[in-house]
Amino acid sequence: MMNNGTIAKAVAPISTAAEKVTPVRVRPLGGCERFFHLYSRTFPVHFCLVAQIEGALDSNKLGAALEQVRRRHSALRVRIVEDAETGPAFYRVDSPIVLRAARAEAAADWRGTVERELSLPFDTSPGPLMRATALWASDGTSIILTFHHAIVDALSGTRIMHDLMRALAGARLEVLPLRPPLEEIIARVVSIRDFVNGSVFRAEAVAKNDVHAPQASGRPMVNKLSANKLMAKIAIAEWDRNETARLIRSCKANGTTVHGAICAAAARHLPASDVNAIRMHCPVDLGRFAGIEADCGVFIGAGSVEIPTARRKPLWDDARNVVDSLQGVRSPPQMAAMLQWIMAELPPTADNDQTEAFLASLPPSSAVISNLGVLPLAADYGSLRLKAVWGPAMLTSLPADRQTIGVSTFAGQLRMVHQSYEPIPGLLEMIRETLLASCA
Repeated sequence: MMNNGTIAKAVAPISTAAEKVTPVRVRPLGGCERFFHLYSRTFPVHFCLVAQIEGALDSNKLGAALEQVRRRHSALRVRIVEDAETGPAFYRVDSPIVLRAARAEAAADWRGTVERELSLPFDTSPGPLMRATALWASDGTSIILTFHHAIVDALSGTRIMHDLMRALAGARLEVLPLRPPLEEIIARVVSIRDFVNGSVFRAEAVAKNDVHAPQASGRPMVNKLSANKLMAKIAIAEWDRNETARLIRSCKANGTTVHGAICAAAARHLPASDVNAIRMHCPVDLGRFAGIEADCGVFIGAGSVEIPTARRKPLWDDARNVVDSLQGVRSPPQMAAMLQWIMAELPPTADNDQTEAFLASLPPSSAVISNLGVLPLAADYGSLRLKAVWGPAMLTSLPADRQTIGVSTFAGQLRMVHQSYEPIPGLLEMIRETLLASCA
């Protein structure tokens, strides 16, 4: 693999021309968008998706496809402008997506580039809030898409990847209309009473936090200054089709999901979040429950699952409990309450101190496990073949030894990406061994 220094020197912009920015205000950031914007000002929280592609592909073709994708999605045509009185807002920008390129010995040699991308903050003012890197190799190309989390979530990122592949195959992409923020979409499917009950969600979270006393954990925290000096360390694991099929069959037979099983297996190899439990945070797709199927934006909530450190149950029992814990977050009343809670805690004029206090008030977790499920992507796009998809790769930075695992299944194979400032060596292989042993 090329090391980070070699990649950094080899990277050269393909798209350098910057069009004049038109100062047109699009709309204020929604609650979830504002949360990730404030989060990213305090800790790096952008994410990467990786596509390994086989077939003839050149930089001009890729640049033209990226431009089609940018014009299709309004989220890729904005920058963020701060206003002390009204809060941050999206403003239109017509600059192209920055595309960098480097040579690699093999298309699979993308980890060093992703480690570098995760350590490189976004400047939200110029925009657009997405960048791309192409690694050219004799056996194919890897394309790394890096997104600011205030514009899209990882599932939306896979839709953008799908559109990119369609454009590379010669399709003409239709321009999508401007999308409102998630809370406006949710408001159409829930009652006003559900939004008012956001205070209940807050009370439950505060009570939970008081019980677990996160300040007592003693685990090292990462601030923005130290995070910029650290480098993410990434490990990957690729399951073959037979292993993936065995896992899916066993999950169905035991009345649970692949995500539940992965969380249960991971808990057997993670340190305790506090004296009582191993806690994991899991992003939850709210878009599907709000009727959003194909659009792109920030459509996620966060669920917290716990597995007691004492009297641990059999793996399949723990896996079912994980699914049950996350199910409640997906109900419309809980979605509305969570969104109102975030908007109340982080109003438009919130500053960095308020953001850090809010993040520090949340119960500590040993890991974040983000499972995108079975990706709605094709294997063949014209003369190109999508060989593998990896991600999301992301760092949450609180605390330094938190483990972040991105999971996705594509073309019948499950793939996992593990990143941390202080990774547990061999974590993905231990999870795989635990799951396959339970599937026997």
